[in-house]
Amino acid sequence: MGLAVLRAAAITAFAVLAGTANVLAAETGGPWKLGDIVVEQAWARLAPGGARTGAVYLTVHNKSGQDDLLLAVDSPVAESTAVHETIVENDVARMEPLPAGVNLPSHGEVVMRPGGMHIMMTGVSSDIRVGSLMPVKMVFRDAGSLDFDVPVVPLGASDPAEKHLKH
Repeated sequence: MGLAVLRAAAITAFAVLAGTANVLAAETGGPWKLGDIVVEQAWARLAPGGARTGAVYLTVHNKSGQDDLLLAVDSPVAESTAVHETIVENDVARMEPLPAGVNLPSHGEVVMRPGGMHIMMTGVSSDIRVGSLMPVKMVFRDAGSLDFDVPVVPLGASDPAEKHLKH
């Protein structure tokens, strides 16, 4: 009987610690792991006014010996979600969707930051505000799918990943 109680207590403690780690990861922008895929330095911001659009920025590391492909992104709080790249031509910036996915090179990384590649969200729920968490799902060709929650920061806030990189 004593061993069964200890085992149940250990399982409960592990579940509590795992849940705490997930909450901490969401509040700090990761890391989240899916096999050899690691997503970190994630944050989001919303467009001002009532546009209900936003962008998610993050870094994806592929620590495996094989290339993978980010096939899709999704969020239950957005009507549409897609990876976009910012292209500047003749001093004019425009965003282009990347419908063929994003290559994740073996032992490489993909960085999504303002002014570059990012996850564009339109029709974002009015329930999502600064200080809340935005659920995101990434689907990879080989690794599978990864669900995580990204902190939404104020519009004028600096890139939280820049603070992380300076440490």
